[in-house]
Amino acid sequence: MSGSQAATAMLVVTLSMIATPFVFAAEERWLAPRLIVKPVRPYDTIAPDGEPPVLICGFGRVGQIVGRVLRLRGIPFTALEQSAEQVDVVRRFGNKVYYGDPSRLDLLRAAGADKAKVLVVALEDMEQSLRVVELATRHFPHLVIHARARNRRHAHFLMDRGVTHFVRETYDSSLRLTGGVLESLGLPPEETRHTLDTFREHDERTLIRQHAVHHDENRLIQTSRQAAAELQALFEADREEPEGERDRKTV
Repeated sequence: MSGSQAATAMLVVTLSMIATPFVFAAEERWLAPRLIVKPVRPYDTIAPDGEPPVLICGFGRVGQIVGRVLRLRGIPFTALEQSAEQVDVVRRFGNKVYYGDPSRLDLLRAAGADKAKVLVVALEDMEQSLRVVELATRHFPHLVIHARARNRRHAHFLMDRGVTHFVRETYDSSLRLTGGVLESLGLPPEETRHTLDTFREHDERTLIRQHAVHHDENRLIQTSRQAAAELQALFEADREEPEGERDRKTV
């Protein structure tokens, strides 16, 4: 072995000796805890008090608001939440919620879906939300379903399954935020309301129109461009209308 080869070998050995304690420390800190198998927490035994008319699936930030308002009105409900951590948190604040998977038919039945009047699907996961809707429409067709739609695509999938009562979760808050921006820029409150109403009405019409083509990406893109052009034309015509009205009044 040449002198340079011996020096290289010595450097490799030295570096490995230096790195070894850090490797073991990293394994102890990050890898080992991940390899520890946590005991599976059994789902709660569900025993609603009486026959609550409302069943809430998903008791996160959306479901909790629904539940708080129902409680204020004295309307009983049963809440199902799949995250054990979320269940523990909301229980610390005095909320009654059952730990269980709402996309399981047996748990829906145990929660009183066959006796309830309204099903609130407030789940964050889109696929799970759709599974719950499918189970409900198949096995509990009497339920009126109100669903949380994560986005436009989710809304279309809900519409595919016959759901007509849904709310796009960031839509209203985004419009309220936009209204505040417009008023901060000096737009009068009545003009702000008119602007937002015009946008909302057109967007909701477009959502319904696009439902027929939402499985075809090319047609969906085409209708989106058409809708944007239509909306632009609406606002341009709206800006010209006051002047036209004034001209007619002077004739």
